[in-house]
Amino acid sequence: MIHISKVHKQGSAPTNEDAYVENLGRKLFAVIDGATGVGGLPGKIAAETMQHRLDNTNTGASFIDLIHQGNRDLAERTKQELGQEINAISKEKRSTCGMAAIQIHETYMEYAQSGDCMIFVKYQDGGIQALSYDHVMRLDEKVISDLYEAISGRIGADVSGEAFQKVYQEEKEQIIPALAANRRKLNTVQGYSIMDGTAEAMDFLSYGRIPLQQVEKVMLLTDGMQLYGVDCDVWRDTAMYAMEYGIERLLKYVVQQEESDIYLQRYPRFKYADDKTAILLECSDEERGFIEKSK
Repeated sequence: MIHISKVHKQGSAPTNEDAYVENLGRKLFAVIDGATGVGGLPGKIAAETMQHRLDNTNTGASFIDLIHQGNRDLAERTKQELGQEINAISKEKRSTCGMAAIQIHETYMEYAQSGDCMIFVKYQDGGIQALSYDHVMRLDEKVISDLYEAISGRIGADVSGEAFQKVYQEEKEQIIPALAANRRKLNTVQGYSIMDGTAEAMDFLSYGRIPLQQVEKVMLLTDGMQLYGVDCDVWRDTAMYAMEYGIERLLKYVVQQEESDIYLQRYPRFKYADDKTAILLECSDEERGFIEKSK
């Protein structure tokens, strides 16, 4: 028997731009992370557009075709909002979304990933496999590093939280051009993959399939579920923690970290709290596994 658990929590922004799909009819699951354009369309548009398409059970379309259709839906929705074709709209203004999606078949699982959502598989021997790579992180880390370097150049180490936050907000305005420049790298070799309604979104989508032999758990995460304070491989440590303790406990831990750092001094980041979504599929019968469950 497969047990499904999920968490979905809004961050500190006024709107929750995360979404998820639990399509039991197709055995299709996804977490989706909307990204608002820099001075452009809300990320919620992209997230909900993709969610609606993947949640559709009244279609014979394949897994990858559903994603392709969702991407086309986003192009059409963007045109409705702005009155322009998607390629005429600058990249930083578009509503986009990252996603991690899977569909379970009788003996194998298909997967697709874009942006900074992640997919992990745990096997019965304890091994954990990442089926995705976060290309957004390396771009974000550079901007965050520059932001905090600028802050440290203006204040001392013993400054109050209120004073730190005042300088933080002032310096954050100065990184907007860098954020826009990173957005212009979306769906390019120098940048990262993201669903934005263009043909290039499908070109840069990570997609594949793995056999379900000895698979014990499958986990999907948006980047808001990342642990803070990890010096090495943050996604590896996050996955190991969640596979051992569960996604509910991971969520609680990350929220506690954020609440212990309300002024954003200890854990460098762009906002107090990001939206958080995760789905964990666990097989309760090791001998039967995912394969037998699908027959």
